[in-house]
Amino acid sequence: MDIKSLMQKMHDASTDVEKLSIKNEILSQFNLLSDLEKEIVRNDFMSGLDNKLKEADELMDKVDIAIEISQISKYVSLSKIASDYFGKSKEWLYQRIKGYSVNGKRAVFTEDERKRFSVALEDISRMAHETSLKIA
Repeated sequence: MDIKSLMQKMHDASTDVEKLSIKNEILSQFNLLSDLEKEIVRNDFMSGLDNKLKEADELMDKVDIAIEISQISKYVSLSKIASDYFGKSKEWLYQRIKGYSVNGKRAVFTEDERKRFSVALEDISRMAHETSLKIA
């Protein structure tokens, strides 16, 4: 079994004893590699780690948006924002807010869409403020 397979097996392991056993097997196989092969394994591992960190950062962005929106979504029509500012359905907007998987990929806002969403919220805020001044 190769080191990548063992790493996946360790990830899937449920007990500390099982993880320790797999870790020892990984170290044993790693020590049998040439210096060049060890460097390749290290680079692959670091590349995979970088990708996982990037995915985690992207997920945190989605969580942050979803949390922030949850505070106002009961007062503001996200359906109306989706149609008026994006020409899209409310489902399209929710997919991006919540980071749902669409066609096997996580739905995300582009930078332009994030800015447009921010503008929409600013417009609503301005309209609410102007309305409050008129009725005060």
